[in-house]
Amino acid sequence: MKATLACGQFAPAAGRLSHNIDRISSFAHEASARGAAILVLPELCLCGYPPADKAREWAVRTDGPEMARLADAARVNAVALCAGFAELAADGALYNSAAYFDRRGALRAVYRKVHLWVTEKEWARPGGSFTTWTDGGLRMGAWICYDSRFPEAARSLARAGTRLALVGSAWFGPPEEWELAVRARAMDNGIFVAGASVLGTFGSTPFRGASLISDPHGRVIAQAEPGVEQLITAPYDDEAVESCRARIPLLAHLRPETYG
Repeated sequence: MKATLACGQFAPAAGRLSHNIDRISSFAHEASARGAAILVLPELCLCGYPPADKAREWAVRTDGPEMARLADAARVNAVALCAGFAELAADGALYNSAAYFDRRGALRAVYRKVHLWVTEKEWARPGGSFTTWTDGGLRMGAWICYDSRFPEAARSLARAGTRLALVGSAWFGPPEEWELAVRARAMDNGIFVAGASVLGTFGSTPFRGASLISDPHGRVIAQAEPGVEQLITAPYDDEAVESCRARIPLLAHLRPETYG
């Protein structure tokens, strides 16, 4: 399978969900026009990165009207999209989540962030597992931002058959650390990683963007400029995964029984 991947970075307006959905729809239109099959958008891009006292107000249900509009954006533009949002679960719990809609607008997966950053622990409950799904014959999965610093996140997805990881981020640290984390997780597992990182600020802390797409060898094949609203694209190819894993069969050589 071959496909074009896209990552969009922008600065969401704090708490203005309708405005941010319009921006996401615009990115979906541009991604489609550039031939992309999958569009990845940043962590919490639906609402902006919330302070603890705003998270519940900005959170949405997966069956709510805001998510229906995201589904429409995917369907109208015939592009699958993965976008971050504050999720209000049926039991009232809040999660830092990412939703994946296929090109027909069907909600195929919701991933709840497992490794919460300190500011998120003030309002969110951690997810309990990593999620994989298949769309168009391609096995993929997701993680969010701080998860990137935990090799086990990407490894668990790869062991479940993932060939492409979709990553939304609101990276507080230096952009070079974000790039290193994405590239390392790709190379560790022989997978493509498409990482979309948000712009804007949280208090006095800047989010710099620097979205990127890495191939299975850990090579950057597309990268956005820090601080610039931008859409980047790069090719995905199953053969690149196969050739990488044939040369360095990391997953076949794992010895998990020794890692305790």
